[in-house]
Order: sequence, then C-alpha cells, then structure tokens
Amino acid sequence: MPLRTGSISARRYVLQKELPETFARTATMAIRRYAYKPINADRGEKESFGWVNPRAPLEERFTWEDLVDGHLVFLAVRRDRKSFSKVLFRARRDQRMEQIREERSLSRITRQHRLAIEEELTIQMLKETSPTVAFTELVWDMNTGEVFLAATGNALCERITDLFTSTFDVRLSPQFPALMGFDYMAAQGLEENFDRANAALAEG
Repeated sequence: MPLRTGSISARRYVLQKELPETFARTATMAIRRYAYKPINADRGEKESFGWVNPRAPLEERFTWEDLVDGHLVFLAVRRDRKSFSKVLFRARRDQRMEQIREERSLSRITRQHRLAIEEELTIQMLKETSPTVAFTELVWDMNTGEVFLAATGNALCERITDLFTSTFDVRLSPQFPALMGFDYMAAQGLEENFDRANAALAEG
C-alpha cells in the first residue's frame, strides 16, 4: 500500500483532544463497529464504506494490535460501489412489464406493481454487477496525535475524517501549511517580526 511503499500526496490532521487511558482496550470494538462489510444487494445497497487492515485488506476480523507498529497505527478505508446503466434498467423494466401484461391479460400495470418490478429488477441487476473498489490509507502517529491521510479530494477526506470521529470519538483538525507556519512562529515568538516583514512588503 502507498503509505509504506513510496511517496504520496496526503493531507495532515491532528487530534483535537487526548485519548482516554482506556482507549486501547476499547479500540478493537470501535473499529469492528465501523469495519467494511460487503454490499448486500438483497437490501438494495449500492455502496459500502468502512475500515480494513491495510496489511491484510481481505481479513474480516482484525484487532487494534494488528494495526499498530510501535507508535504508528496503519489503517485503511475500503469503499465499494455498484452502479448500472439507467438506460438498460429502463429497457429491462419495460420488457418485464410488457411480459406481465401479456401473461396476465392486463390492460395496464398499476403504479404499485411497477414499483415492485423496479425494486426486484434493482436487486437483480445489483447482484449481476461487480463493484468498483477503492482503498485509502492513513497513518496515525500516537506520540504526536498527527494523522496523515493518503487523499486530497475534499469530499473523500471529509467522509473519512467523519468516519474517524464516529469510530474513535475524537475530531481531527486539518493542518494546512499556513496554519503550521503560524503555529511555529507563535511558538518561537516571531509574530512581531512577521508583521514587520509584511508591512515592509506592503509599502513596496
């Protein structure tokens, strides 16, 4: 996986609060609650989104200890999506409705019956469709509270950070380069020098 094999584009976050002392004892249960589960086509599901072990992404039951390497935690999110052609769906639906009218000598199909046909056909086509699969890794430094997420798209990053918050009951704050620079200047007492430099640039 990319976080352990080469350079990547990533976003950097930091935990907003410290973890409780009991965290390690409850982490496995928390992860399993939000772990990846296969799409259930019988329920009309089109997507699944949850945690996997990046070292063994097909492993169904893993523990917190499986993810920890020293002070680093390696996690990954798996996202499966199924979709099918709307044009093909409508064509198969209309064909099925015509067959039912002929078989039962009906002049028309009621709205309720049409909805039932559409639901049945949706489940059938989802079962026939293979999902598109994507993995996104993150590495969590337990010493610093920093989390590096191997993604840059806003929607995906927000969804993964929301999953992180739901799982571990702690929010992540984005660490943009500019914010990191301001924090460093504040820690070093350099704000006044920065303001003077900006004023000099403004004056030309």
